[in-house]
Amino acid sequence: MVRFMNRKISYGLAIAGILAVIFAGDYIGYRIVSNKMEEMQSDYESRVSEQVEVGVTTQLEDKATEVVERIIASEQESVMTNAGDDSLQVDTVFQVQCYDATTENTSTDYETLPQELVGLTREEADDYCKKYMDKLPVEEYLKGLQSIGVVSFSKERLVVKKIYDSSKVAFRYYLIAIDGEVVVYYGDKKTVYEYTGIETKKLSAQDRKALKKGIEVKDEQELYGILENYSS
Repeated sequence: MVRFMNRKISYGLAIAGILAVIFAGDYIGYRIVSNKMEEMQSDYESRVSEQVEVGVTTQLEDKATEVVERIIASEQESVMTNAGDDSLQVDTVFQVQCYDATTENTSTDYETLPQELVGLTREEADDYCKKYMDKLPVEEYLKGLQSIGVVSFSKERLVVKKIYDSSKVAFRYYLIAIDGEVVVYYGDKKTVYEYTGIETKKLSAQDRKALKKGIEVKDEQELYGILENYSS
């Protein structure tokens, strides 16, 4: 009986051991599978997170670019608007200050704004003054205009100052021979004063030589004295 009981216990222990081994194997397999599933889940979440992050970053960059472009466009529009507001208008008051260096007196005249100044900005008005001196009208040359510049600028009022010094007008007329004829220019050497009709071939060699180079004439009295001598 005792032997039978011992054998029964041995069988029980063996069965329990086998079951324990089976359970242990199943548990280990479960942990391996569970860990693998966790790794796969973590990898999936990581990839999804990266894709979401890239998408969000791209959207933010696009939005930032759009905002910057709107700001630049707004500033450009503002600059253009301001430029238009500051440009000279047809009804802009045009004030001209004339300073005479010989008498040290200043006079002020109010004139209609010249058509070529309408629509100009401050910078363009300054450039206009420079070109005015480069292509000085003969009447301004004869009055001795030395400079012109913008004193005050707005769309309501433009103030320009002119400085004259007649003492610096060295000569008012200029004689020269052109196509065998004596021609009188103003002192600017660009504007014709008179075609005299006097033929240079009738003049002395000395006079022809002088006319070839050009003769500067101080005033009207000296001019008519020379022309009278050529005609006699």
